[in-house]
Amino acid sequence: MSLVELLEQSIDDPFSSGQDKSPWSFSFQRSSAEFEDFLDGDNRVSEDEVLWSGPNSGEPRTDKNFPVVPGKITQTAYIISVGYAFDDRWRGHITVPYIEQNTDHISIVPNYATFEIDSSGVGDAVVSASYKLSDTERANWWLTAGLSIPTGSIDEEGDTPRAPGDQQLPYTMQLGSGTYDFPIEISYHNKGEHDITITLAALIRSGTNDNDYRLGNSYSLTGRYNFHFSEILQPYIGLNINYSDSIHGADESLQTEPPFPYPAPITDPDLFGGTKIGARAGISWRVSDNYRLAVEVGKPIYQNLNGPQTREDWRSSVKISRPF
Repeated sequence: MSLVELLEQSIDDPFSSGQDKSPWSFSFQRSSAEFEDFLDGDNRVSEDEVLWSGPNSGEPRTDKNFPVVPGKITQTAYIISVGYAFDDRWRGHITVPYIEQNTDHISIVPNYATFEIDSSGVGDAVVSASYKLSDTERANWWLTAGLSIPTGSIDEEGDTPRAPGDQQLPYTMQLGSGTYDFPIEISYHNKGEHDITITLAALIRSGTNDNDYRLGNSYSLTGRYNFHFSEILQPYIGLNINYSDSIHGADESLQTEPPFPYPAPITDPDLFGGTKIGARAGISWRVSDNYRLAVEVGKPIYQNLNGPQTREDWRSSVKISRPF
């Protein structure tokens, strides 16, 4: 799960009742995702195809098979967001995630036939400002820009087959980007007979972090259709398209001897990134005049990865919010 996916938030809550006049807003969200099985491009490949059998097997080592292979990756983010409405057009937000991650592996390395690595801690905080470009009876437009601050660690360690004791963990197990990054988003909300929200977003990375790499830029287009069956319970469905670049540069501490310096697919920066299209469905419950609870589940319907990489299997989130 990329950080832009972890921090994905709706700027304009279409379910806001308008009864709460406080300038403050608050939300707490638990978002989870699970990854397993492998894709090379948009083709499924088996675990046996990705796991190299070893030097005595007669199987040649290539840049698409590895002595260490991840099995299942589980990621959970607990996201706190606080907002303030300066006036009818300007809003500010501060968002901070706490991230927990776990990956199990198989390998041909003695004493490491199966093993797990995990990491947890505060991720990258985001400060953002939103401006209402226009607002009519039928629709409104919001523009949001922000700064992602590298408060998440990029030096998480664990016991891997590279050497005895703890070593630097792969990119997927780090908690932040290590760089100052720039999220930007434009959102359209149709308030007519058909309640539709469409959002175009990007996360632009900058510079190079202390480990000599930069995560790839991310871009997304999301749409949501809201059903107004009642004032209390309101279901919705959505579709999202995400594209991300591969990692630029490399953390050399993850590499081994050439000609195949990457012991696992999650240590090869060129294999990261690709395209995902996913469907999601949820329901929003107005607990009171001031608070809403939203539950959502999502499932990818198409993935084309710069593989071989683990494919996303599902994601879910639960969010309690106090809108503006």
